[in-house]
Amino acid sequence: MVRRNKDLGDWGEKQACDFLVRYGFAIVEQNFHTTTGEVDIIARKGSDIYFIEVKTRLEQALATDEAITGLKKMKFQRAVRAYSYRHDIAEECIVLAGLVVLVDKRARSVRFRMVTW
Repeated sequence: MVRRNKDLGDWGEKQACDFLVRYGFAIVEQNFHTTTGEVDIIARKGSDIYFIEVKTRLEQALATDEAITGLKKMKFQRAVRAYSYRHDIAEECIVLAGLVVLVDKRARSVRFRMVTW
């Protein structure tokens, strides 16, 4: 079960990257890890740097903000701070976002829902 979830998550992150590129984002880095958290995708659009947490869900998905728990957001924000400090990114350029990849197996379709916070 864990392997299946990891495979689904990896596939969802690939779909998310493709989606972002289609909408004018440049992927800067994937799977940035620190001891206190991780960021799935770091992307640039214009002068903004987007730090994106990706969640992949089959059919009945939670709302984006429900899919990303408070503890996950806290760890995510710690990783964002570490990355932005290391790369000297101005706070006003930082955008935090959640992106849900919703897979409908019956319709053989994928939908995306992105929210910033």
